[in-house]
Amino acid sequence: MKKRICSHCNHEIETNASFCSVCGRELPKEKDHTYILVGIVMFLVLLAGCAGVSLLGSDSDSTKNMIVDDLCEIVQDEERAEDYLDTTIHTSGYLFRKDDQIKGLSENVDTGYAISSSAKHFKKKNYVLFELDDVDELNDVGSLSKVSMDGCLKKQSSGRIIFSVDSISVDKKVSKKEGRADLIKKLGLDKKAKKEVKKEEEDTVKEGSTVTVDKILQDPEKYAGKRLKIYCMLPQNAMVSEDGRVIATVSNMDLDKNIEVRGANPDFGGCEAIVTGTIFLENGTPIINAYSFEAIGQTLSAVTSEPDYYPVTDGYTGPYDIYVANYDMKVRSNHGLNEAQVDTIKQGQYVKIRDCKSDTGYDIWGMIQPGKWVCIEDFTKDMVYFTQVN
Repeated sequence: MKKRICSHCNHEIETNASFCSVCGRELPKEKDHTYILVGIVMFLVLLAGCAGVSLLGSDSDSTKNMIVDDLCEIVQDEERAEDYLDTTIHTSGYLFRKDDQIKGLSENVDTGYAISSSAKHFKKKNYVLFELDDVDELNDVGSLSKVSMDGCLKKQSSGRIIFSVDSISVDKKVSKKEGRADLIKKLGLDKKAKKEVKKEEEDTVKEGSTVTVDKILQDPEKYAGKRLKIYCMLPQNAMVSEDGRVIATVSNMDLDKNIEVRGANPDFGGCEAIVTGTIFLENGTPIINAYSFEAIGQTLSAVTSEPDYYPVTDGYTGPYDIYVANYDMKVRSNHGLNEAQVDTIKQGQYVKIRDCKSDTGYDIWGMIQPGKWVCIEDFTKDMVYFTQVN
């Protein structure tokens, strides 16, 4: 009989003894391990059975479920696709028809049909081309219909991998007309293609255009670099700039804004004129590089052999100076802008001035005869209305 060891005194005792024959202490009952061995054996049998089923199943025709985006990646990778040529695959997605004839897209579907997860993915060429024997099943099924299909990958003679469909079901049907319209809308093809025409910034200023001093000063950069005709007032005298330089200028019609002129110099002044020149900027300030000057009306350079004199009616024969009018001017009853107008002198007419006065110190008035005065020069406006001839 098999002996056992006492757990208290370590002496050998009988196997089935309840008490130790040496120390007399009670012994624990010995466990029966038979059921454990049986359980282990059953587990190993089941494991072997599962392994056997698995091995048998590897050669079976079991179907592999796959989302269409994953299938698309496999189709686009020839090496991976080779591993799935004999595998039955189940997938689902949205149908796209070649006969929708959508320019730029229909040529992609050379088998007649494709499946993709969305119109957006289809546009990016993330789709799987497929073919099926019974095409009548899709005769009235439009693009963007939800379909499910079973089949396997097939390599064509051209080398292209397509999905050869054995069975197909329509989960959500859309008519061909509705599908095409919806597809066009989703792809943004319903909006007429607008040609991207770069509109040049509106600029009516062309070489040789006539512009005013005010326009140039409003937007100097718009006119910079252009050769233009500048309509302006051409003062008789030069002016002194803020930095103390004596400069030639042209003025606007209100005589309150000026532009410096460089380059050519006129041989006349005190009149409206057209200055031809190119505008350039100096520290953001426009300057005219002048080529030519054209007087509008009669000026000092246009004196004729028979000058037109404003008449003197009081018989005066004393000393006087001769002036010519640079503009049409008012003749007033006394020296001052508030005095009454009594007559008019035309531009280019000559007058005999016998006396000059200045009440403000900023203007000069000349007397033609008692009761008839004209403003010769206004310093505040930098304007010379009459130019002395003699």
